[in-house]
Amino acid sequence: MTPFNFNMLMFMAMLVAPMALATQHVVGDNDGWSNPRYPEFYAEWASLHTFNVGDTLFFNFTKEAHDVAEVPQEAYDQCHTEGAKVIIKSAGAVKLTSCGAHHYISTRKGDCETHQKVALYVQPSSV
Repeated sequence: MTPFNFNMLMFMAMLVAPMALATQHVVGDNDGWSNPRYPEFYAEWASLHTFNVGDTLFFNFTKEAHDVAEVPQEAYDQCHTEGAKVIIKSAGAVKLTSCGAHHYISTRKGDCETHQKVALYVQPSSV
């Protein structure tokens, strides 16, 4: 490979590499995953972020204080926790592996009813 082609290849790789990196989103930012300060808190948080396949959601909370379950929209809307499969029992991450709507709730008694739930839309990977 000639020096020009190699340099051009390296330049292109440097341009593309940042786009290929997945993002870790801390749900609730500094507030973490807890009973929100006001009902729209997590909806507003989600509206400030762009979620792509390959990104992760990090749910930061004290073990046994809360949990995380991914549920269908109806269960999300009505806070139906019965039969919900808990995917995180202490602080941890969920990798976003598919496009579309994703709904997460805490199944601990009273949490979802106090709006500890987040809905977000995942877009295809940016690369």
